Amino acid sequence: MQVEGFTPSLINYGERSRMADHRRTRYFSKSLRATALAVALVLPVTLISAPPAQAAAVTQAVPAEQLPACADPSVPEDVNHASIRLEGPTAGSEVAVDANGKIAINGYLHKQATMVDVSIEKTTSSSFTFGPPPPGVTNWSASWTTSMRPPHLGPVQVCSRAEREPGRYAKILRGITVKDLIPPSNVPNLAVGTITATSARVSWGAATDNYGLAGYEVKVDGGAAQRTTVGTRSYSITGLAPSSNHTVSVVAIDLAGNRSATPATTSFTTDALPPPPDVDAGLTLDPDEGGAMASWHPEPANEASYRVYLDGQIYDQFTLVQLCVDGNGNAANPCTADSVIKLPIEPLEEYTPYEFRVEALRADGTVARELSGDFTTMVHVDEVSPATTQTTASETSQCAGAGGDFYIAASSRSTVPVPAGSTEVFLGCYRAANSSCLDAFLPPSGEKLLDCADNITDMLFAVAPSGRGPVISSVDVTQARLLVPGPVAPIAWCASGACATLLAPIAETVEVVAAAQVAAAGTSWIVVGAAGIGIGVVLGVLLAILFPGTIGVNGIIEYPIEHDVDFDTFDNWGLDEGEWYNSLKVYAEVIKTTKLVAGQRNLPFAWDSTEDSRLKRIIDAACTAQRGTQGKAGCDDNVIVYVPGAKNYQGDDMTETGKHIVAAMGDGGFPQPPTRAVWFYPARSVGGQAARAQGHSRGWFNTLAFKPNACDVRVPGQTCDEFPFWSTTQAVNLTGQVASLKLVSTAESLPQARDINSLYGKCKVTNNTKFVVLPVKPWVEAGGPSFAFKVSGGGASLCMTPKAP
Repeated sequence: MQVEGFTPSLINYGERSRMADHRRTRYFSKSLRATALAVALVLPVTLISAPPAQAAAVTQAVPAEQLPACADPSVPEDVNHASIRLEGPTAGSEVAVDANGKIAINGYLHKQATMVDVSIEKTTSSSFTFGPPPPGVTNWSASWTTSMRPPHLGPVQVCSRAEREPGRYAKILRGITVKDLIPPSNVPNLAVGTITATSARVSWGAATDNYGLAGYEVKVDGGAAQRTTVGTRSYSITGLAPSSNHTVSVVAIDLAGNRSATPATTSFTTDALPPPPDVDAGLTLDPDEGGAMASWHPEPANEASYRVYLDGQIYDQFTLVQLCVDGNGNAANPCTADSVIKLPIEPLEEYTPYEFRVEALRADGTVARELSGDFTTMVHVDEVSPATTQTTASETSQCAGAGGDFYIAASSRSTVPVPAGSTEVFLGCYRAANSSCLDAFLPPSGEKLLDCADNITDMLFAVAPSGRGPVISSVDVTQARLLVPGPVAPIAWCASGACATLLAPIAETVEVVAAAQVAAAGTSWIVVGAAGIGIGVVLGVLLAILFPGTIGVNGIIEYPIEHDVDFDTFDNWGLDEGEWYNSLKVYAEVIKTTKLVAGQRNLPFAWDSTEDSRLKRIIDAACTAQRGTQGKAGCDDNVIVYVPGAKNYQGDDMTETGKHIVAAMGDGGFPQPPTRAVWFYPARSVGGQAARAQGHSRGWFNTLAFKPNACDVRVPGQTCDEFPFWSTTQAVNLTGQVASLKLVSTAESLPQARDINSLYGKCKVTNNTKFVVLPVKPWVEAGGPSFAFKVSGGGASLCMTPKAP
């Protein structure tokens, strides 16, 4: 067979292969140094989610400016050239990945040409196997083959490229559809543990897949399937009947939607219903989320005081009259047999069993009677259910891996308009008719501004509030969560080397991003801006690129923003290399949330320039403590901020407690002594173990080592409040200064305990997790409720939302 441009001759294939290798090496050396930074930025994102096969492909990638190989003005066609032929796969064919998640690509090369690379969209290979032409093909050519992992399933473009003369390339571009027909392995080691009368927890081992897993699907008694991410291999089953039999099955789901051939199954029986708590007659224990209320009738003729134990350790000791109340809850004087002793027990950990015992003491200190019982505290309710988070993360991974361009969470499907011409891959997952703009920027690396448009970018602008800039505050979503369904926050969710744009409410995206570490996915924010859509791993740096401007670097007080700015209109809030961007997000969240809630509740609250300046100084001080530096510093990423109020987040009164926190932290100014500044940034200590480890008891302020103190004279109806909280690493005197003490109304004990425990539960503050306490004096004085929010790369989102009035 004679082909124009080819001269039949015998050649030394080994020599040509060595020459080709030399040319490739020479080409790489000229460009590799110039692109080292770009490659370094790409690798952390892609390698996070890539299985071993993909990671190997990344290490062979050609320099970034060549990606993809066919993206240049001379658009190639699916036509064989004189220098190179692409034999397989054929145009328009459906090609299944093999057991290693790869597809084979092959063709012929002219003896005077050098094979450069083969790309499947952004994945490029320059590793080839050369050999003689097959029978029927003259020896003017060499055969070449390579095996590559496609960046995603579904429609892809394959490009082969050869160099005939320096700078002159022969290219063939061909469209195929990649499929994965191999299901994942069966799920191993399914087991049931922690069985109770109404619940059980199942766990299992990791399944494997040739291309990549999207997660697992759990069914209980054949019911509705519940999804988990790749990294979450356990599931809690609740709401079961005591002494009942159940069957649970688990299958693995890969990125193509294939399921394990045989579900892993196991059975279990729930425990019998335990007997009711053994509580002595006359004792009532009313548990709550963060504590419990113990109450009993006194016997004034025989009892002068009480000594209380919790889990075998002394909890409190008080006289007959100090906690004695009448039927209306007012201090009873005199305390009679018809009165009630009410003792709040706090703070306690949620969903934890406790043993309680009270000794009624005569005037001579002997025990007149004992009352005892046990109880279990209640569990908090998540703002976003773990099941929703897991399903959204898992299905977004599947959407990205299946070649989808965007995934709309179930909670947002009624509010997000699907661009015309989109093709549904599965429910909620779509391929856009035109995604060329975002395709050029994903997977994300570095900081980029998209000044082009496609169906997805048009959709992002459509769902953003009018005039809205980057998502720096969740207040729009706060309003939506309190009133009506509202806007979404987009993020780029990347899995197995491919990315999809996820659209979900901000609260949900915050939880999904938090799940990314165990979902085998890298994430970065896509931010809807006034002049374009920015993609960046570090959004603070992105803002400096989008909106450059000169500002002061000595604290947020010099930022070009005031309390009366229109937060819905993005102005020139560019920050100096993003150093203060997170502090600005804290400021914006506090301002907008307080304004919104004050308006809803008709509170006597309004910001003015004086209080605005004080807030900025407090944020400066808190962020400096968070960073652990001297002078002034901006907050880090991923910070949880708690703003105490005069009411807890549920609306229960804790005015005196809120004022105590404000006073302890400088009464609206800087803490005195200045060493108290560390109190801005405590860490949680479950059960107060940090203090207990130092030999302190829950009633440490009653010991001689800390007397005299503000709680020495305990009057009826009052209890001792401390700040920092007992459940933190800064309790008692663990930071070098004794905790602040103040007598407050006993009625505020449980509301504050509920507030702190809800902060821990709703904002995912686990043991040793640090958080910022940000006391805002005018907010407490106006009777505002507590709230808490998370600051992350994409903005701020409330995790403990004030309940609607």
